This record gives sequence, C-alpha cells and structure tokens, in this order.
Amino acid sequence: MHMKRPLLVLLLALHVLCAGAFEPLFPKGRITLGANYWCSTTATDMWTKWDAAAVEADLKVLSENGFKVLRVFPNWRDFQPIVICPLNGDNFDVVNETRMFLSEEPLPDTPCGRAGVDERMVEHFEEFCDIAERHGIWLIVPLLTGQMTFRNFVPPALYHLNPYSDPYALKWEARYLECMVSRLKEKKAIIAWESGNEARILGRSENNAQSEFWLRFVHNTIRLADPSRPIIGVDGLNIPSDDVWPSEMNAALSDYTATHPYGMWGNVYLDDFSGIRSALFVTSQTVALEDIGGKPAFVEEHGARRQEQTNQTHLADYVRGLLWNLWAADCKAMLWWCAFDQTGQTIAPYNWRQPCVELGIFKRDRSAYPAVASVRRFAALQEKLPFEALPEAKADAVFLVSDADIAHSSYILARQAGIIPEFQSPEQKLKEADFYFLPSAAGRAYLTIEKWESLKERIRNGATLYVSWKDTFLDSIEEVLGVEVASRQGRTILQPTSAEIVRKAADGTPELFRNRYGAGTVYTLSHPLEYELITGTGGYDSDAYQIYNEVLNVPRLVKTDSRYVCVSEHRFSTNSVGVILVNNSGQAFSGRPVIEKGWRVVSSLTDAPDYASWDGETLRLERNSGILLLMKK
Repeated sequence: MHMKRPLLVLLLALHVLCAGAFEPLFPKGRITLGANYWCSTTATDMWTKWDAAAVEADLKVLSENGFKVLRVFPNWRDFQPIVICPLNGDNFDVVNETRMFLSEEPLPDTPCGRAGVDERMVEHFEEFCDIAERHGIWLIVPLLTGQMTFRNFVPPALYHLNPYSDPYALKWEARYLECMVSRLKEKKAIIAWESGNEARILGRSENNAQSEFWLRFVHNTIRLADPSRPIIGVDGLNIPSDDVWPSEMNAALSDYTATHPYGMWGNVYLDDFSGIRSALFVTSQTVALEDIGGKPAFVEEHGARRQEQTNQTHLADYVRGLLWNLWAADCKAMLWWCAFDQTGQTIAPYNWRQPCVELGIFKRDRSAYPAVASVRRFAALQEKLPFEALPEAKADAVFLVSDADIAHSSYILARQAGIIPEFQSPEQKLKEADFYFLPSAAGRAYLTIEKWESLKERIRNGATLYVSWKDTFLDSIEEVLGVEVASRQGRTILQPTSAEIVRKAADGTPELFRNRYGAGTVYTLSHPLEYELITGTGGYDSDAYQIYNEVLNVPRLVKTDSRYVCVSEHRFSTNSVGVILVNNSGQAFSGRPVIEKGWRVVSSLTDAPDYASWDGETLRLERNSGILLLMKK
C-alpha cells in the first residue's frame, strides 16, 4: 500500500494536468449553429426503434442548411434498462439482485453488461456518430438523459430514488457513465460531454451542497474515463450563492456553461415577440452567465412556441436578429430546440397536456420552416468572413446583479444607451472598473459589509456608481448617496442631504440625484427602474434608457437616433474597427448615422442584403436585421 500511494498521487496529478487540455468547442469570435436532435420519425423512441436511413436523411438536410452541431440524447431508460429483484416480507425494500429488462435477464459478463447497459443501444449510438461524421456534424452528448419534455426517462430500477443522493442510484449512474464514455470516446464526432439534459431537474436536490456533490461526482467520473473532452455544466443563470444550483458553483466544476432561455414564460412575454425585450433576452442571459461564472457560455437550447408567440415569418425575422445579437456579444453558439417537429407521436410525453410538439425548425417531413433560411444565410456569412475572428467588444461598466430578470432589464437599457455591460454577482470579488451600476438594489443587494466597503473605496478613489432604489438599506446611505427618505406611501420619495437634483419626475418630485463621495460620483435613482420595466409593458419603447446616459455617455464611432438599433465596436487595431448594428424591433430603420470624425466605412457585410444595406451615406435595417461596418481611421 505504501508503494502504491505515490503512484496514485502521480496519476491523479497527471489527470488534473490533462483535464482541460482540449481544443475549444467553438471557433472564437464566430457563432456556430446547430440544433437539439431527436429522430424526425420516432422522437424519444429513436434508439429502440432505430432507423438508420431516417437518421441519415435528417442529418443530411441539417448539414446542408448550416447546422454544424447537434445535441443528441441517449435515452437513459433505454440505454440502462436495469430492474430490481427485491426480497419479500420485512425485507421488501431490499434489492436482492439487479437484472436487465422487464424480462429480468441476468447482467451479461461484459463491460456493458456489468454496467447494466444494453449493448444494442450503444451500437446504435456508435452508428449515429459515424453518420454524423460523414455529414461533418459535431455532437454534444448529455449522458444521463432522464429529464426530457416534462417527463423523466429513468431506468426502472431507479424509479422513486433520489438520483442526487441515493447510494444505489449513484452506483449505477457511475457504472453507466464510465461504460458509455469509455466505449464512445473514440468517436471523432463527439466534441463534448454533459451530465444530462437539464440535469438540475432530474430529481429534487435538497440544497446546493447536494447539487455540488452530485455535479462533482458525475463530472469526475466522466473525466476519469475521458480527460480529453470538455464537460458542459447544467443549464441556467442562477446568480445567488444560496440558490440550489448556483451558476458560480456550476461553472467552477465545468469547462463550459450553457443557457436554455425560453421567452414563452415569465416577463419576456409581456412585450411583442419582435421587440427589443425579446430580441435581447437570450443574449443577456448568456452574457451574464459567462461573466459571472467565468467559463465560456453558449446558447445550448432556445426555441419558440409559435402558436402563442408569433407567426412563421416573424419567427424567421427574430432568428436573424438573434444571431446578430449573439455574435456581437461573443456568445459562441446557438442550438435551436429542436431540429424537427414531433407531431403525430402518441408516445409519452407527446400526448400529454404539457408539451408543444411544433417546436422544430423543420417540419416532421423535413421540409423547412422560414427560420431555416435565417440560419442558412447566417452560417454562409460566417464562412465567408474576411477575418478569423470578430474581436470582443470592450466592456464600459460593471453591473452588479443578483437576479436574472434584472440582468435582462439592465442589459436592454445599457445597450439602448450605447453601453456594453459586464456582469458580476455582488457576492464576488469586485472587478476593477471606472463605472459601476447597482440596478434595482433591493435591501442590501447581496452586498456583505466587506463587499460594500470595497465598492465604497472604489468610489472614493474616483469611480462612478449608479444605484436605483428598491427599499435599499445599505449602511451609510446618507453619506454615500447623499439622500434620505422623505416619505413612503405606495412609493418612496427621496430628498437630498448633500446630493444635487439632476432630474425630476413628471410630477415634480426629485428622481435622479448626483453626489460627490471622495473623488468619485454617485448617482441615485429614486425608483427601481429596471424592475419596473421588466415587470411592466412598453417601458423599453420610452426614453428611460437616457437615465443611463446621464451616468455614462460612451462616444461611439457610429451613432443612430434609434433606441432600437444597438451598436457594438470590435477593434482589430488602433485604426481598424468593426461596428455591428442590429435593429431590435419589428419596425424598419433608415437614416444617416453620425460617423466619428476621422473615420470612414470601407466596406459592409450582412447575411441578408434584402434586409440590411449601407450605401455610403444611408443605413437601412429592416426588422430584426443586422450589418457589420468595417471602418478605418
């Protein structure tokens, strides 16, 4: 034992060194396009009703239309069909033996058999990988795919067990993961592993300690079997550290993180689908996740329930604008949910009341919906770019947010004001910046005494802080903000102590204050603007964003007079810049933008010349369209 321990330590050290030594998933400064995939004819039964010809036809049409990445799901129930053989009497809850299939066949004495894995399913998956490779398609594989479309596909032996904590469940999860990864890791089409599809709702985690243990357990099991590929964390933007699946913990244990943002639920639904709220939702969540998590983030799932949100023509427009916004923010990839409609399926869950079966970007017969043309055109643009990568836009200010909705709302206002935001959690070590925004600061805004003191020190040393009031009770408010509460009946009325009044509301009450604090400046808005706009309707069609411009007015090389045209600058060199302009509305824009003196547009690029153009003087952007202006000094 004493001789073996140093060897074990060496092997573990080598494993740590090897982990992460892989190629990036997606080319830098570009948007890779893809979809989430179930077979067009058999959906979640695709592995038990394997039809290689149908899969071949599916992948052919996807590849021809610019879809380069598929997220494909081994149905956990089908791949590990283990059942329990329990004892009787007082020992009714004791598993006497684990077998396979409802016919209770003994586990074969093979690597797959000892893991309770059906060899036939693995062979089907291997064939799928070969088909994908022939069509130049990369694969992301969520291994423990139990959760899918409102149901769980869990092996019968694990019914009613907590997959995050039960020892029997964990044992078979580890065997399954080790078997699958070891068997499939030679397949070149596979570019990344994932714990499962939306594995945070595979069961019910009791707390974030249990979530962290489970994610470590799963990811380490995968890495031991294959340290050469990245692992994608569970989905979602969950900012506070006391969340059950906090994003910072998830990112720390993962190589990539991913969003699954759907605008069909919640506050995104309050404004028109073609408007700026919807247009910037996916981008805001993905940017915030990467900034706060510190690991590359991409859009792993996104789709629309067309019948309640929009029509086919406008959905195609939306996808076009979405891709431009994602590219401008370096969001790396967008995988649509899902590749094909799942109409005509009578299997569970498709005949349940919850799912929508028409989320495909293609119909079940493989004919294309209009949105496919938006993907195909954007993919073609990415292929013909005259540069390797679009440089990342430089951030102008740090936004301290603890809520995904507030991140969304402040992102919209910032982009309308010409500001590129960088997000962080108030619980994290404060990033260095000249400008800080604390939008809709509820209570202590998740700022500890230490974090608040750190922020105050930055302001005293010359930085600028914006705070929008939401029953805020940080200490030293009168000193730092220079205001106090005058009255509170339905809403809070603030009055200055040392601050000056910058702006008054329509009823004459003070609204925006400015205070000197040390060498810095603090702006206080008397109401939670970001919260009010995200929970109401029509607010982003107003001039509310101009409050941000009172705090920070960034000089831009190209400026328009539209609150819906968002501008980002991407610097190739000191005298060469790419400027992306995206019209985030359902209305056309046409006008002569103001060009910074000494700069000129030398060329323009777009995916859709019938929707966007630059003639040397006039910029034309139809609804939800974008253009890249290449500029020289």
